[in-house]
Amino acid sequence: MMRIITLETPLDLPAPVVTVGQCDGVHLGHVAVLEAVCAEAASRKGTGVVVTFDPHPRTVIDPTQAPGILTSLEEKVRRVVPLGIDLLVVVAFTQALRELSPEAFVEDYLVRRLRAQVVVVGYDHGFGKGRRGGLETMQALGRDFGFEVRSVAPVLVDGKPVSSTRIRRLVMEGNLEAACRLLGGGYPVAGRVAHGDGRGRTLGVPTANLAIEEPGKLMPPDGVYAAFAYLPSGDRCDAVLNLGYRPTFNGRSRALEAHILDFEGDLYGQRLTLELVHRIRGEQRFETPAALIAQIKNDLEAARDVLSHVDTTLLRR
Repeated sequence: MMRIITLETPLDLPAPVVTVGQCDGVHLGHVAVLEAVCAEAASRKGTGVVVTFDPHPRTVIDPTQAPGILTSLEEKVRRVVPLGIDLLVVVAFTQALRELSPEAFVEDYLVRRLRAQVVVVGYDHGFGKGRRGGLETMQALGRDFGFEVRSVAPVLVDGKPVSSTRIRRLVMEGNLEAACRLLGGGYPVAGRVAHGDGRGRTLGVPTANLAIEEPGKLMPPDGVYAAFAYLPSGDRCDAVLNLGYRPTFNGRSRALEAHILDFEGDLYGQRLTLELVHRIRGEQRFETPAALIAQIKNDLEAARDVLSHVDTTLLRR
């Protein structure tokens, strides 16, 4: 079972194999790195370690230009666990950490605190102040401090490297199918079920109103989406969700409401995770509740059809 720590004091781990990165999205490129860590650790009967940062460094470096966050820490943990990593180290990203040179960061965190035997990095890895450190820097520091360095080649989809930047663009466009191909699963959205206005129940489609707690979480355009819902019990269900302002009822605040198909139960106050896989349509205003109900029935059928054709082996719990 993966442990999660904050690394306040040096650790004495069996043969630590370490990678460092934000892993935003835990996409196919990240998965390749993490699998390399696990394989190397297994070959040494050692410990596979991931060092990540919270909050996202860009929210500290330049909050006004920070990109939307693909995965909160909770969502990231959920996607890393099945990969077999032994230890997830969560480092608080602060201005003081930002100022560390590549050499100082490696000496303090990778050498003194983790005593890394092997460091695994992606092909475009950058670290230290201003991301001045790269693969060659890490290799030089490995020679100085006595650890080995492994580099993982990019994962290509449609001839281009998979990247968080590429996925953000697709999510913002509402192209969930393409984003999911790069993620290796659905686009995750997690939060706590809060009380809404109860209108879904009056329309015959009760919904879970999801409160998104992660500041800066990137959301797709307003509209109706097919998704998988992971209940607190661990069960996976088909779901349809509406993201937007509910213009038919003159809504004034953006809401995320999920109708879980073939489910009856009380989810208030509990955490719910969704994986979005397809945009059914954009948000629109209907002249009457009856017209909206008719469209909802069409949306439910569309979602059932889409979700029945999803390769669920790609979904990561």
